[in-house]
Amino acid sequence: MAKLPVKYYVVDAFTDSAFKGNPAAVCLLEEERDEKWLQAVAAEFNIAETCYLTRLSGSDSLDSSNPRFHLRWFTPVAEVELCGHATLAAAHALFSSGSVNSNIIEFVTLSGILTAKKFQETTASNSSDIQNGESQECFLIELDFPTIPTIDFNSEEVSLISNALNGASVIDIKKTTTLDALFMIPYEAMPFFLLIYDYFISTQESGLSILQVVLPSGESVVEIQPEFDAIRKCPGLGIIVTGAAPSGSGFDFYSRVFWPKLGINEDPVCGSAHCTLAPYWSKKLGKCDLLAYQASPRSGVLNIHLDEQNQRVLMRGKAVTIMEGDYYEVEESPGARVGISNSIAVRNNFIFSASGILSLEYGNETCQVDAFTDSVFQGNPAVVCFLEEDQRTQEWLQVVSAEFNIPTTCYLTHLTQSNSPNPRFRLRWFTPVAEVKICGHATLAAAHTLFTSSLLNCDVIEFVTKSGTLTARKVADIQTIDGSNIQNHESQESFLIELDFPTIPMIDFNSAEFSAISKALNGASVIDIKRTTIEDDLIDHVCGSANCALALYWSKRLGKCDLVAYAASARSGVVNIHLDEQNRRVLLRGKAVTVMEGTFSHHDKLLKNYSHSLMQYANVQEGYNYFRGCSPRVWI
Repeated sequence: MAKLPVKYYVVDAFTDSAFKGNPAAVCLLEEERDEKWLQAVAAEFNIAETCYLTRLSGSDSLDSSNPRFHLRWFTPVAEVELCGHATLAAAHALFSSGSVNSNIIEFVTLSGILTAKKFQETTASNSSDIQNGESQECFLIELDFPTIPTIDFNSEEVSLISNALNGASVIDIKKTTTLDALFMIPYEAMPFFLLIYDYFISTQESGLSILQVVLPSGESVVEIQPEFDAIRKCPGLGIIVTGAAPSGSGFDFYSRVFWPKLGINEDPVCGSAHCTLAPYWSKKLGKCDLLAYQASPRSGVLNIHLDEQNQRVLMRGKAVTIMEGDYYEVEESPGARVGISNSIAVRNNFIFSASGILSLEYGNETCQVDAFTDSVFQGNPAVVCFLEEDQRTQEWLQVVSAEFNIPTTCYLTHLTQSNSPNPRFRLRWFTPVAEVKICGHATLAAAHTLFTSSLLNCDVIEFVTKSGTLTARKVADIQTIDGSNIQNHESQESFLIELDFPTIPMIDFNSAEFSAISKALNGASVIDIKRTTIEDDLIDHVCGSANCALALYWSKRLGKCDLVAYAASARSGVVNIHLDEQNRRVLLRGKAVTVMEGTFSHHDKLLKNYSHSLMQYANVQEGYNYFRGCSPRVWI
């Protein structure tokens, strides 16, 4: 018997434009789920926060007339006790979907009861110069935070701060007090912060304070190119940079927030930073109602009211729903193995705008596929998008890839005019920050999507890429892999997909350095070390190209050409290998599993003025990717 679907939304908070603000996934649960399932789903979303809502009724809400929900927040690696932007996202999802008939929602959390209030927007913000997208909602959501006071900073260190901001002219510097600074730390950074807490207390005069640096103008805030290594050497935990907004922008002040000491170079939108910015700018500008713009690459807008008498900051923000869909769970059959696995199928609608859905020849689909595995939430993830010819700009492709924020998003366009007997598709690969020339696991994912879609009746597909024409073959699975002790799930498919790669030769490594390698591996006992003859990046969740070197080594050691390899990363993966020693080729065969599938729509105005954001990715991509939950560097 099928279970009720789990409705979910992906929401960008503190913005009225898609692909900006701070992202969060919001899942509506009919009943509480075990922590393992919650964490696995959050890891697959791989965005800053995934939160889970369960409606409370009966005795759980007798003391309140407002609708109440149990709210939990998960980063891709752990549960956290509080998250402001995900709370805003959760409230937005409930208000905009009609799930509540009230202007007030109460959330029961690990940090107590939090209240979100819905306010109609009485003054339209003129943000078209910066966030040129259509507003989806005409209301604001208000969150209530305490003010954070600041004190003067030692003026002798102004030059140090200026140098860290690449020589920016500094007008003033304030710092928060130690205890108040704790309130502002992003929860994604909290595990790292706890490791260095004693260091800051014992070695830094400013302790746990956060610096507020005032620049001559908002333009200066946008243009600075921070030196993150230099910021790490500055006092305190992080730096808030701010300046008066340009005349005619519609905003009162700009800001950016940097946390390189905590592993987060730049925070996309930091609500708590405005608890110290609000008192400063209220005094400078002589008013209590302020409109703030956070000038990070993703950017964000906050409407602020300072309640000076009660020392409270009421932050009002918008949000926009980017994706929505359903998890459809099927009851396990008697005797089935226990696990998350393929009992989950996901369908999602990508609603980048309210305009019509494109009519695509091949199903109007986008799929998220885990490659080199037969189990969901394992292997190496890739998104596969079907496109019509010349329907998307380079900017659109890159921004969508950044929003998915998994190692690779690939785009397929069917080529109808071809002399080949096999179906051909143009294939392009994008990481969250750049286009790449080739990607093995995303090619496997693309082929899997086509072979399993019932759109093709063939065993060979050709992909026209920037690296030439690549071929994917559908191969019968004649060997059953007993991987139950490693990947405890049922296989979804009964075939393998074969990719053809060259071998990578290896030579002996200097034995005098064995001890250094062993030490780097935490004292592991080392039997042998080889090295490749060419420089190549071979590290990934499941790296197909690494097996181009490993196949030669293990074929010789084991005396056979057909091998089964297991990538023992956190996500794990299985690669079937055939070594063609005569032609120096490695045939990599792997399975894949579709995790999400759905449709998306398009808005002509969606990407106006995105070029500025895209140019800034080069400066902050390492910290941005870390904040979103993936490794600082994406390896292909």
